[in-house]
Amino acid sequence: MAALPDELRLEGDGVILRDWRDEDAPALASVCGEWDVCAFTSLPWTYSEREALAWIERQRGKRAAGAVLALAIQAPDDERALGNVNLAGLSDGCREATIGYWLVPEARGRGLATAAASLLIDWGLQTLGLERIEFAILPENLASQRVAERVGATLEGIRKGSHQAEGRWWDMTIWSVRR
Repeated sequence: MAALPDELRLEGDGVILRDWRDEDAPALASVCGEWDVCAFTSLPWTYSEREALAWIERQRGKRAAGAVLALAIQAPDDERALGNVNLAGLSDGCREATIGYWLVPEARGRGLATAAASLLIDWGLQTLGLERIEFAILPENLASQRVAERVGATLEGIRKGSHQAEGRWWDMTIWSVRR
């Protein structure tokens, strides 16, 4: 796998993916505390500027370590961060990754998650040389499953008790895109 770049900006199909900036911290306020976001990501449950800045800094550290590439989702006509899309589980020699994404409530239903996931998947397959990118989605999260369908992912099935969150193990629908 190719090394992760220090800086990255991708543009395509009505979306911009860019590095998280400290001034993006307020974007986290509307999703901190949302169960389906916080239980399955590293976002803080309670918003504070300090916690938001710490989250952004952790994303930088994970990229520097080559483990996770997290990018802010931005609409072309709006400078604000409207969500996050990431490739995780990256390591030297690894040919696969998992993808995750979330949007602030006001940005949902506009196709941004689909456009962001599609753009990052294409970049991961072409630039990083990944062979497989996996989605692990709660069975009841139909909106996220629609994103997987729209980017051309194949439903592989249900992985029983595969994700631990909030003190229990959750079943996840597994989707993948392959080179």
